[in-house]
Amino acid sequence: MAKNKSTLIGGNPYVEMREAKDDKLTLRLVYNLGTTTEFDDEGKKVYRKQRKTEKLELWLWNKKHLTPAESEHNRQAKETARIVREEREKEFRTKTHGYVFAADRAKVNFYEWMEDYISEYDKADVRVVQLALKRFREFVKGNRRYALFSQRITPDQLTPDLVEDFVAQLEKDCVGEGAHTLYKRFKKMVTAATKKGLFIENPCDGITAHIEDEGRLKKDVLTAEEITKLVQCHFDRQSEDVRRAFLFSLFTGLRYCDVKELRYRNIDRESCMVTFQQAKTKRTNSVPLRADIMALVGEGEPDQHVFHLPSPTACNKALQNWVRHAGISKHITWHCARHSFGANTYYNLKDLRATSELLGHADTKVTQIYTQVFDDRKRELVNSLPSLEG
Repeated sequence: MAKNKSTLIGGNPYVEMREAKDDKLTLRLVYNLGTTTEFDDEGKKVYRKQRKTEKLELWLWNKKHLTPAESEHNRQAKETARIVREEREKEFRTKTHGYVFAADRAKVNFYEWMEDYISEYDKADVRVVQLALKRFREFVKGNRRYALFSQRITPDQLTPDLVEDFVAQLEKDCVGEGAHTLYKRFKKMVTAATKKGLFIENPCDGITAHIEDEGRLKKDVLTAEEITKLVQCHFDRQSEDVRRAFLFSLFTGLRYCDVKELRYRNIDRESCMVTFQQAKTKRTNSVPLRADIMALVGEGEPDQHVFHLPSPTACNKALQNWVRHAGISKHITWHCARHSFGANTYYNLKDLRATSELLGHADTKVTQIYTQVFDDRKRELVNSLPSLEG
């Protein structure tokens, strides 16, 4: 029969009491290691809590009436258990989560912490995160008020005033969504650090970077006529991989990071569908493929990449060279393919929800920027009518 047990001191680990012989309660530490998911013999999902225990050489008297000596023994044992538990929690949180405690904050160089954070960052926007850190260091170095922190800055020195000044500098230097994009990544790092205990309060809370002309599409989009120009444009030394992949993005709305990682197992030839997990949102998305777009895919083994693309910078250079040869004057980057797909799909369907689902958006509010293209087109048509002035 299991021994009765109860919690003496909470936390992780917590101190647990267990009934023993001779009117005593033994004490031990119990660590909560999270929950794992398993399946039983019937295929049902079962959740199991993972724990480990550490025996303490401590015990309490378990009597209704204690002598003064027994009461003092229990008091000292509980105090010792409390101290040991707090030390173990510090060790456990530091080892498991990289948590930083108050006494250690002044020792942390936040630049180094952010560099370590970026080195382990595995999402598609890592270059933007790197740029956010670079711009922050440039701001600190170039500002008389904060130049003292150019080589080393502790969490206590990263104040809300400093953050506000940094945002003001970004808004001065950047156009469009630039300031908002960079600050969003910087705030992401600071928020992660706050969760690790580097900040008592997040210095970025309540501070925002404004977007110029918010709610409107900032990047150029390609019209159906311009897409036809690209399709018909061929020139010497054109990158065939970039050509095929960009046209695929134009007709599916895939981001660069998704089309680069696309494998043949993502292509269903029977249903003519591409199904993949979006790197940015981790949402699974499916897009139908026309026969001419299927021809861009070719054939290969399930684990092989469909397209073999160079770096984003090299792809954009090749793309801009192609756009120039096609006689298109717009500034086109790879992400313009996704925006062009969204804008042209909405323009043809007039169905916001369908467009949202094709793009894999979680909310149609995100898709509403493409209604702007339709509104702009209506304005062009109205403006093309004859003038009343003759």
